[in-house]
Amino acid sequence: MSEPNNPETGVRAWFARWQEFVIWLPVLCVLAVVGYVLLGAVVRIGADPLAWLAEVPVMCVWAAVAAATAWLIKRTYLLDLDDAMERELYRRVLDEADADARWLLVKDRLEWLVLLVLAFAFFWPAR
Repeated sequence: MSEPNNPETGVRAWFARWQEFVIWLPVLCVLAVVGYVLLGAVVRIGADPLAWLAEVPVMCVWAAVAAATAWLIKRTYLLDLDDAMERELYRRVLDEADADARWLLVKDRLEWLVLLVLAFAFFWPAR
């Protein structure tokens, strides 16, 4: 059991909650840059590969902002299924073959897809 005043617990909880943005996004940016450097010698991309290489982290952040915007729109304006509701719907689909629960899950995924496409289109960098 953790102590309530332990500062390490607060930091660990914060990193656990925001690990996608604090840990994984920078790691994926570095992996994209390393992959480009390693594979860049095999296939040359565009006229100015160094400029493209500098854009990779910006494009990763752009994708994260578009995904966060889609999530915020879904949470604010549409029905965002919480974990308990989603588990219950999956249980009803798998155990009882409930068509209404299946449709609600499919509708939720379609909403996510449409919102992601719209967010990516909105944030698409103009050239």
